[in-house]
Amino acid sequence: MNLVEAAAGTGKTWAITSLYLRLLLEHRLTVSNVLVVTYTRAATRELRVRIRKRLRQALNAFESGLVNGDAVLQAQLENCADHTQVVGYLRRALADFDEAAIFTIHGFCQRVLADGAFESAMPFESELLVDESEVLDEVVNDFWRREIYPAGCLWVSWLQNRGVSTPDDLLDMLINLTGKPYLKIEPLPEPTRQTSFEDALQETFKRVASLWATERATVVTILETDPGLNRRSYPPRRVPEWVGQMDLLFAGSTFDFHQWRACKAFTRFQASILSSDKSLRKGAKAPQLGFFDACDELAECFKDLDQVYENQYATWRRNLFDYVTNELPRRKAERHQLSYDDLLVNLQTALSGPRGQVLAERLRCDYAAVLLDEFQDTDPVQYDIFRTIYAGTEQPVFMVGDPKQSIYSFRGADIFAYLGARADATCKYTLDRNHRSVPGLVNAVNALFRQRQNSSAFLFDDIQFNPAVASADVSELSEHNEDVMPLVIWPVLRQGSDKPVPKYRATATCAEAVAAETVRLLSMPAKLGDRLLAPSDIAILVRTHHEGRAVEEALRDVQVPTVRLVQESVYATEEAMELERILAAVAQPTREPLVRAALLTDLLGYDVDDISSLSQGGTPWDDRLETFHRYHERWRKSGFMCMFRDLAATESIFQRLLGDVQGERRVTNLLHLAERIEAMFGRHHDIPTVLKWFSAVRDRPPLGDEESLLRLESDQDRVRIATLHASKGLQFPVVFLPFAWGGGLRTPRREQFIFHGVGQPHQATVDFGSAKFEEHLSQACNEELAENLRLLYVGLTRAQSRCYIAWGAVNEAGTSALAWLLHRPLRDPAVDDSDALANHFSSLTDDDLMAALGNLTTLASGHITVAELPVVDTESLHLGATRSGKLMARDAQRRVTQAWQLTSFSALTTGHDTDLPDHDARMIGTTSFDDEGPTGIFAFPRGARAGTCLHQIFEEIDFVATKETARQATVKRALEAHGFASHWVDVIDTMLEKVLRTPLDDSGSLYLSQVKRSCRVDEMAFYFPLLELRAADLRRLLSKHNFGGNNITPGGIAQIDFKPVSGFMHGYIDLVFETDGRFYIADYKSNHLGNHFDDYRPEVLEAVMVRQQYTLQYLVYTLAVHRFLGQRVVGYDYDRHFGGVYYLFLRGMDPARGGNGVFFDRPSRQLVEAADTLLVGNR
Repeated sequence: MNLVEAAAGTGKTWAITSLYLRLLLEHRLTVSNVLVVTYTRAATRELRVRIRKRLRQALNAFESGLVNGDAVLQAQLENCADHTQVVGYLRRALADFDEAAIFTIHGFCQRVLADGAFESAMPFESELLVDESEVLDEVVNDFWRREIYPAGCLWVSWLQNRGVSTPDDLLDMLINLTGKPYLKIEPLPEPTRQTSFEDALQETFKRVASLWATERATVVTILETDPGLNRRSYPPRRVPEWVGQMDLLFAGSTFDFHQWRACKAFTRFQASILSSDKSLRKGAKAPQLGFFDACDELAECFKDLDQVYENQYATWRRNLFDYVTNELPRRKAERHQLSYDDLLVNLQTALSGPRGQVLAERLRCDYAAVLLDEFQDTDPVQYDIFRTIYAGTEQPVFMVGDPKQSIYSFRGADIFAYLGARADATCKYTLDRNHRSVPGLVNAVNALFRQRQNSSAFLFDDIQFNPAVASADVSELSEHNEDVMPLVIWPVLRQGSDKPVPKYRATATCAEAVAAETVRLLSMPAKLGDRLLAPSDIAILVRTHHEGRAVEEALRDVQVPTVRLVQESVYATEEAMELERILAAVAQPTREPLVRAALLTDLLGYDVDDISSLSQGGTPWDDRLETFHRYHERWRKSGFMCMFRDLAATESIFQRLLGDVQGERRVTNLLHLAERIEAMFGRHHDIPTVLKWFSAVRDRPPLGDEESLLRLESDQDRVRIATLHASKGLQFPVVFLPFAWGGGLRTPRREQFIFHGVGQPHQATVDFGSAKFEEHLSQACNEELAENLRLLYVGLTRAQSRCYIAWGAVNEAGTSALAWLLHRPLRDPAVDDSDALANHFSSLTDDDLMAALGNLTTLASGHITVAELPVVDTESLHLGATRSGKLMARDAQRRVTQAWQLTSFSALTTGHDTDLPDHDARMIGTTSFDDEGPTGIFAFPRGARAGTCLHQIFEEIDFVATKETARQATVKRALEAHGFASHWVDVIDTMLEKVLRTPLDDSGSLYLSQVKRSCRVDEMAFYFPLLELRAADLRRLLSKHNFGGNNITPGGIAQIDFKPVSGFMHGYIDLVFETDGRFYIADYKSNHLGNHFDDYRPEVLEAVMVRQQYTLQYLVYTLAVHRFLGQRVVGYDYDRHFGGVYYLFLRGMDPARGGNGVFFDRPSRQLVEAADTLLVGNR
């Protein structure tokens, strides 16, 4: 086991690629025999690219004999006698590179468990959970029900007062604790039985409440008038307020912890307080009253029970941890589910199991050599896996990492696991030549981390800082052709006050300073070597997203464009919140409050005045509601993405967002969200399920889900803003660390924490509230401070040419990394490091801080400068000044055509494409005018919403069923879903009865009521190919075959016009049914042609069919069914199997009026076959 420690910028990835090359050439291994493991998919992709490139460099070197100064390649050329053989070997390696074993740690474990199911005793197939929060929620909810439902009221009240009111509050207690079987639990004190303490508190409370009821007036009089009371402590004007608090406390029949905490004045009524020197005038006697003594007793009972509950609370949280630790894996195993942590744990278990030796032997055979990248981010489970497989063997294993860059403890990285691996390593190598930064910057960082060498710069003695050796060929940053200091420190001073600078003020000041300096550098402009400094050369590194937003706003104010490189979930964005509101309205378009909430989002752009105008009633509001109904139908029928595209285009969402300063960011987020929702809808195909999922991930974004991390909104020339964690592995010519003074430790605010025991083996341990809680808390704080030091090191070493840091006496800076580096006191083993540092820092003045910076600049030999915080010069040029005038798009000089596209009947006839069912969206009626108002079905509302509603009803009802109650229930449900009142149920049901009973043929033998559900297909979707269909060719074909007989005039055929189209014809047929071996098409039409049945006579229908070009529509339908039947029906014959096409005008159908409302045609066989030939491109 070999360890390679590679400091920042020393060529770690180059070392890995060179080791890979040597393993292939010197050990004659294949690419599938060398295992390379790293921690992220992005790193895996980069390693693949870099290793392939290295192999190609080696191939070129062996073919040409040129190495361009590469010592590794030179050595290989000298050591390999047969270059021809090596060339063939390298070519084979490149040809087989797709088989290279380069994995993430989780990908490796998943592969091993799947390939070795017998050895690992794991299921052959399991679902991999990117986010196990849903199962975890279920387990925590069960624990909550088990513990809280039978609990006493006092315990529940205490928990609520402690902030534990819902199961979600328990989830916060489990952060960073699950999936770590190696955790040890610090023993807790034996809990005390609380029953006697609860009874004592309740009894005392009732007695004191009784006394308050009888002695309240006396108490008030004493507090307001007793001459012995110090009126500074007991001002009479405050007594009514205190009495009011006591009234609320004793209003209930039992003790309530919330009211107790709210009663801040209770101590004023205690005898022990009333008799204190602070409460009395000099020489005066305290007032005597039984109520005052009873208050002391109640306070004592509360104190006793509160301490008992504190101990019980620690045990309760421990029980929660134990329950989840046992129950979560069990439930996932029952469902054949695995989380990422389970992959590691299961492989570790398999290797230590009865067939572990067999599995380890197979892995040693499969992977003869191993390269472990970023090994400083390992944990005990990961290290144990590779130690079990390879320890004690002669097979080469290289663990490559840098303990100074271990910054991912929140993901489970354990620096002490790395230190243990370093102790076990047989050979250790160090890379100390920095190939990233200019020599001055390397020397400046060396000086900073060498400061005050009475203790380790990284706090732990096991992590020492070895000065780096500058070896980079990097351009210096120059101003006015003069080189400047590579490390600039901005002091943040108190400005005459003894108090620390508030964080909010320091944040704003430093953000403005970054903006000012960025403008200065770009306006000057500064140079990197011979080229001008570009915005993309600058990076601002921050600790939190709040800091990132502050810098972003400051740069926006000076018109410097930015882009954020953050590892933030897209579900946590404002766009996710607004999209959820819109989708809720689309899912339930009949709920007008949801629609109003959707319209008020930035995405849709309405304001309160707009909503008020719409809500006055009438057509505008109905049109908006109808639009949301259309979106709903589109989602239901065609999927989420089709609906989203329609929504975005109709509402001009992208145009509206791009007008915003952060428009590109917002559009990127919105498109990203649409992709994630589409992926979920593709798995579930259910709108409520998708919305429930979206709400859950919005509320608690999944951890470890790389697919949901924010994407780069632009690759243009912009200043980069990144978190320190996200910047790991990146480099930038100019880096700002404007919030390096940040040092607030988070560990003291936690109720439980992980710490590592002092001394070997540094066991990771959880303390829920042990007797040594404070001692362990100090150790945990030291570990957090140590990681903050490593985080600062990562930030400083991202810079290539210049780095800016801000430092000063800001609130909480006393426990920051810079405080440790610049001001740490001499170490005292009896005093905690972080506490000693904070106490010492609080005694320092601004002069002390400046003196320390002066010492640092001297130590750095002129490579560090201390400069005042810059301010924005409003008259200076900024980036916007370099822009030219208003940009304009060039006019297209050629015709742009779409070679292949998806078209439909609507696109051919109207030019507006849609892949939704027709549902009478283009209805035009010939309403008759008379003195009588419409009644019955003629009075039913018109429009696309009504058409969609009626189509849904026909889809859902059973034509043959005789139970009217079931049909009426369907009608009522559909009407409510589409926003129609329930009084239409009887009208629609009557219409249905007439349509189902109306004869469709002249003989009166064919009715819809005869069609069984098994003999019908509703909303039959179809696609068939088109090859360069032209309107002129179609018109000639229809005229030649006298399509429609006398019903379609030459003028009607002449109306058919569209641009040439190739691709696919797509559409939906309302109904295809079969009876007596013949297949029929039926299309429902809800067109309002008049208020009388006579308005739906056959001759009227023929005119409507021609005017609306329904004739062309049913020819397309006929062709689609003809092709379908030709593929599915054995011995298909058009004349024998195809019955014809019915267009059913629903409002005009009546069994008593034969033929009314029914249009029928059966295109000739010759026409259908000729059309079939035409559409495939045979003219």
